[in-house]
Amino acid sequence: MSTVEMAIEKVRHLDDAHARQLLAWLETQAHSETRQPAPLGAMAMLGFARRFHPQPRTTGDWMAELRAGEHD
Repeated sequence: MSTVEMAIEKVRHLDDAHARQLLAWLETQAHSETRQPAPLGAMAMLGFARRFHPQPRTTGDWMAELRAGEHD
């Protein structure tokens, strides 16, 4: 008996609620394999900043905004 046949046999004995849970878990597993791992450290900040300012900005623009906040 192959591994797939063994899995099918086990699933046959599940009730609907548990079978639904298993299918949902399998779906998340299929999507997690195709996703890139989240960046760590300073690289993670790049995506966070894009959420609020989708257009690229120069360092001078960022510094002007920071300095404006100091005067408030």
